[in-house]
Amino acid sequence: MKNILLTFITALTATILFSGCHKTDLTASYIYIDSAAIYINMANYNQIHGTNYDAEELASIASQRFSDAWIFVDGQDLGTWEIPCRIPILGSDSAEIKIYPGFKMNGSSTTRPRYPFVDPYTFHLPLLKGEVQTFTSIPVTYTSTSKYEFIETFNTDYNGIFHTNIENGINFEHIIDPDNSSNRIGKLALTDTVTEFELVSNGMSFQHVLPTYAFLEMDYRCDIENAQLSVGVLVEKTNTTIITNEPLVIANAGSQWKKIYINLTQAIARNQTYARNFRIQITGGRADNNPVNFYFDNIKVIYQ
Repeated sequence: MKNILLTFITALTATILFSGCHKTDLTASYIYIDSAAIYINMANYNQIHGTNYDAEELASIASQRFSDAWIFVDGQDLGTWEIPCRIPILGSDSAEIKIYPGFKMNGSSTTRPRYPFVDPYTFHLPLLKGEVQTFTSIPVTYTSTSKYEFIETFNTDYNGIFHTNIENGINFEHIIDPDNSSNRIGKLALTDTVTEFELVSNGMSFQHVLPTYAFLEMDYRCDIENAQLSVGVLVEKTNTTIITNEPLVIANAGSQWKKIYINLTQAIARNQTYARNFRIQITGGRADNNPVNFYFDNIKVIYQ
């Protein structure tokens, strides 16, 4: 009897010891997302959305500068990653992966939401432990509810969305991009006694819909570094002749092209009940007597 009991205790102890030594394999699989991987897939855009945009307008719609990737694996949120990035994924076999683009809202590096106007890029991926799978092409498409209030491509024949006061010596020119002869851009020259400018867009009503999201997207640069631009919304109301100014963002321009995404949502929501029109206002200037040129491209208002 003692021998049987001793044998049983020995076997139980060995089982406990061996089970305690067993370790879960935490070797991760990795996906690497290139800095330019996420882009807008414009295939059949007009057919899908029931629009008739021309090639220049479609190119402007496709123009984006996404900064981040929002990653979901089998429904689990793995967080937001600044691209380029290498993301570890635990698991075996395969996983459903969803990637949403993220952006810097109002030009701020600290406010980086998910871009709300596109569907995620969704795919199934075999997980290869210890290996890195690289992605250089991640196409996302606009949701069916995403629409444009206007698109300014600076074509010489039309798209006169923004205007300035020529009587003050400022002319908002539509010119060929000096760095890309196939592209047209807007130019504002501050010379002689002209020290500042104001650009105002055509009116936007939003009378039939309260947007869930509405953003102004704009490319811009300047001859000098740290030149400031101010962007706001002018509100024309039905019950008064007074125009309300809703300041939104002050941005720094420089010699390199920048893109900014400016949130219009709350400004529209606060004023929509009594608003007859909304207009985008862009202002800027120079600090000394040196001539300064401001340049703009791909100015658009998107909403859903």
